[in-house]
Amino acid sequence: MVDEQQLLSDLVKAISQWVDGGRGRSLSSLARRSQVAYSTVRRIAQNESTPHPYSALAISEIVMSVPERLEFLQKHFPTIGNLMQECYNNGIRPEPNEEVVYKFLIREPHNRIFNVAATKAGTTRETVQRLAGQIGIEALEEMLEAGALIEHDNGTIKYTHDNWVLGSVQSTLNQVKLSVDHFDKSLVGTEAASLMHSTGSISPEAIPEVKKLILKFIKDLHALKNDTNSEGSIPFFCNLMYSLYDKEEWKH
Repeated sequence: MVDEQQLLSDLVKAISQWVDGGRGRSLSSLARRSQVAYSTVRRIAQNESTPHPYSALAISEIVMSVPERLEFLQKHFPTIGNLMQECYNNGIRPEPNEEVVYKFLIREPHNRIFNVAATKAGTTRETVQRLAGQIGIEALEEMLEAGALIEHDNGTIKYTHDNWVLGSVQSTLNQVKLSVDHFDKSLVGTEAASLMHSTGSISPEAIPEVKKLILKFIKDLHALKNDTNSEGSIPFFCNLMYSLYDKEEWKH
């Protein structure tokens, strides 16, 4: 049986610490991030209403670190807490991992912000504010809290490395899909953007040549962006793909 008063007390304390613990945090931003109604969040935060288990769990995901949430769940929702303990086995890795990054890569404006930050130059809060407004700042706070990004003393926000790669086909396809929305049509015709689509009908012997062309371009692009003479502060993106319309043709 859940001790509702103790549950409320623990949640009120966690919400208060979370709001006081970072810039741009408020009850309204907590409501948006947890997808719990603002009126409900406000009543809980003011110790006026015992939360429904769904609301308590949703809010705890935002306002508590993983170890804190684990303790909270084991105390108030032991079935879920014990399962979570088993999943994490012997502890939580403090450094970011692929799971953390991929969780943000499928969301906006998180995806755009991460891609801009995961470069040698990194980004800043001012740039994020300009690109995505207050929602962007809230998304940035989420990624900083999760360890997907790091804010340095000079204000630069970066990934743990100067670049990154995707390890799965689906993750790469998700990036390509989101990049369509990032594409700025007003830049077409300048050196800042280009767009093309090509179809054709070629022989089986010529298909590997297409792959060679793609791989050569990728190598040349990596060499350019890693050249110290090319380093700068302007983030960009580039996507490439090719395939067959009818996979049965590949069997011929």
